[in-house]
Amino acid sequence: MFQFQTDPRKLKERIKRYEAALQKEFKKFRYISDGSGKRYVIGPMYLLLGDVPGAVRSFKWFEKTFPDDIGEPFHWLCWALALYQSNDRANAARILRRAMLSNLYLLPALLGTEPLALEVRRRPSWEDKAYVEQGPLELFQLWDEQALAWARELYQSEGFRKARERSIEIIRLLETEPVGPKRSALVDELFTLRNSG
Repeated sequence: MFQFQTDPRKLKERIKRYEAALQKEFKKFRYISDGSGKRYVIGPMYLLLGDVPGAVRSFKWFEKTFPDDIGEPFHWLCWALALYQSNDRANAARILRRAMLSNLYLLPALLGTEPLALEVRRRPSWEDKAYVEQGPLELFQLWDEQALAWARELYQSEGFRKARERSIEIIRLLETEPVGPKRSALVDELFTLRNSG
């Protein structure tokens, strides 16, 4: 996972450099592949600077430029916070749900609650508990008590609980389900669950 600068001047320089590199790539190729994941850290860097409008602009750019991107857990988490701080609570809740489902250990770590007991063998690394534990914890420190209370209330809500439970159920079913129509339907349902809200 990415490690962030703490010096505001260096953060600003890195934001400019990353934005310029992504724009240059788009101008040259008419698309952005961004194998290094710069697109996931620009918004969080704006938040680290305390620039909520800059963060929101960055996340809107991401949404427009990468509409089918599965995202990255800490990116989703910061996006939810930026929307919350902008008083866009409905979209903040939608994005917080995506953050929760992108890594089921993320919100328990943020909220200081007991992590889920989820033992699944084959998962992308960004869905693992270790990914959160080794992640940029300075992004958790951006959440004040009011924002944490809001996130806690949503996390404990029936809608979030049902989405979490169904996601876990599907992940477990996929462990043993062979390739075929049933597996495809489960994968589609999981995708829809993670990308709706």
